[in-house]
Amino acid sequence: MTRFLILDGYNLIGALERYATRQTGSLDRSRELLINDALKAAGWTGRKIIVAFDAARSPDPGRTELRAGGAVRIIYSAPGESADDVIERLIRNDGNAYTICTADFALQRAALANGAARSIPREFADLLDELPALTRTPDVPFRARVSDRLSPEALQSLEKLRREAEGR
Repeated sequence: MTRFLILDGYNLIGALERYATRQTGSLDRSRELLINDALKAAGWTGRKIIVAFDAARSPDPGRTELRAGGAVRIIYSAPGESADDVIERLIRNDGNAYTICTADFALQRAALANGAARSIPREFADLLDELPALTRTPDVPFRARVSDRLSPEALQSLEKLRREAEGR
């Protein structure tokens, strides 16, 4: 069974320093940074991620957007509806398929009551810190080489084999 991670969008933006508007410059940039982090986390973990945002502050209320072939789904709640309402509606039918990441205690309780797992924003930040440097900073060019992942002893053995093969 696929287990989805649901991020309570603006709740995480308010809870984690990396998304603070004094760091990013605007709420729009904070929102895009969170979405980009969700894309990185989905790519690294293989989990599908849903990011729910409240309509009051969203650019386009009531819209759902898929990114990375559906690995990340962004949901902007409908007018008069909160992100909490969206999340509760998602988990109501099959809570066992979801983990909810929020600092909102009431939403955590609702998640547990519906059979969903819960996590706190710090756990999402820890996940991001565990991502490989390439994933954290995609602007840096990277060329993967097998030799980068081998021990010095293994490299010496391979070099010895190569020299023996050339000497034949």
